[in-house]
Order: sequence, then C-alpha cells, then structure tokens
Amino acid sequence: MDASSLISAQISQTRSDVALSVIKQTANSERQIADLLQSASASIPTSPIRGTNVNVKA
Repeated sequence: MDASSLISAQISQTRSDVALSVIKQTANSERQIADLLQSASASIPTSPIRGTNVNVKA
C-alpha cells in the first residue's frame, strides 16, 4: 500500500469514529430526555376525572 492509500484509510476510519461518537451522544441525550419525561409524568398526581369527558358549558 502506498502512503496516499494509508492516509485515505485513516481519514475514513476517523470519520467513522466521529460518526459513531455522535450517534452515541445523541442516543444518550434521547435516553436522558425519556427518563426525565418518565419521572416527571410519574410525579403528576392522579385525578378521579382523568381521562373522562368534562362538560364545561354549565
């Protein structure tokens, strides 16, 4: 292999590593957001009328 092929291969590997790193960071961020939303929704008190129709025209 000549030097240009080695450099090209190294550049390709570096780009792949960066892309995988970005994918992992995005997945971790999304997981943190999902965990935050789940814990927030778990702390909401339940209501006896939750999920029922309420007549507000009275």
